[in-house]
Amino acid sequence: MSATIRATTPDLRSELLNWRERLESAANDAPRNFELDGLLREVRNAIERLSAPESYGVCQVCHELIGQAAMNADPLARNCLSCLTPEQLADLDDDLGRAWLIQGEFLPKQNFKFNGWEVSYHYEPAGQLSGDYCDLVSTDAGDLYFLIGDVSGKGVAASLLMSRLHAIFRSLISAQLSVSSLVEKANHLFADNTMRPYYATLVCGKASPNGNVEICNAGHCPPLFMHDGIATPIAATGLPVGMFCQESYESAHFTLAKGDRLLLYTDGLSEARDRTNQEYGDRLHKFLGGCANLPAATVVNRLVEDMRDFSSQSPIADDLTVMAIEMVGH
Repeated sequence: MSATIRATTPDLRSELLNWRERLESAANDAPRNFELDGLLREVRNAIERLSAPESYGVCQVCHELIGQAAMNADPLARNCLSCLTPEQLADLDDDLGRAWLIQGEFLPKQNFKFNGWEVSYHYEPAGQLSGDYCDLVSTDAGDLYFLIGDVSGKGVAASLLMSRLHAIFRSLISAQLSVSSLVEKANHLFADNTMRPYYATLVCGKASPNGNVEICNAGHCPPLFMHDGIATPIAATGLPVGMFCQESYESAHFTLAKGDRLLLYTDGLSEARDRTNQEYGDRLHKFLGGCANLPAATVVNRLVEDMRDFSSQSPIADDLTVMAIEMVGH
């Protein structure tokens, strides 16, 4: 077993034991559920393999190491991808396709308009599923909540955790908390119910009809406040969610006039690279200087096009999300 997998085994065993306890409790409290029974059996088998360190993280077909990244993504994995049968690979591909359809249902409406605000976004997975988080929620009080984030890791595990974040924030927003309190409560729920080492960087904001905006940045790429052709970054006001249960957060407050915008993005944009290995983030501000009078939808489209030109039209290496929020007034 590799030193890395060996080093993470005690924490992983503790997490799996916690999973087993919760699954057993759920199984005892609910009618017979064969999917739940199957998951519980897989968790118990993984705990047994952890008790024999020479077998955990080893493919049961070729007996080679599955790999730390794959084990982080799926602690219950038994086989490496190269040892899956054609039927298993076909089933996996079908499952991923269905999962993307479900994930797509979580995305907000495009060209969203509400109470003097217009929002456009671009959402693009690097693979079949994305760990990026993107949501817009309008409230009866007239406020618009906007969220963008990036769950650590990639693929299925990251997309599942993205779905968890989506559910957590959707359930909390109705409580009409301040943005900082909203992120604190979401962090506690996410950290308390997520296996380490997963976490998520995110920006959560609330835009009011009068132009006032409250933003909390939990370790995410700095959003940009665009006013009079100048893009001002909004620094992080706390650590990523999921790292520590009791983390506290602060908010920044801004007032946007008609025509002002906010630009939010994930590192799939800022860390896109050209052939010389330069990052796109180095030219982002310069590009935005020429977008001062463009509508939000146009800013997003041109920004993504410019990033593609910069990276020589290479396929994106990371999940990509860009969101522009414009104050248009009533």
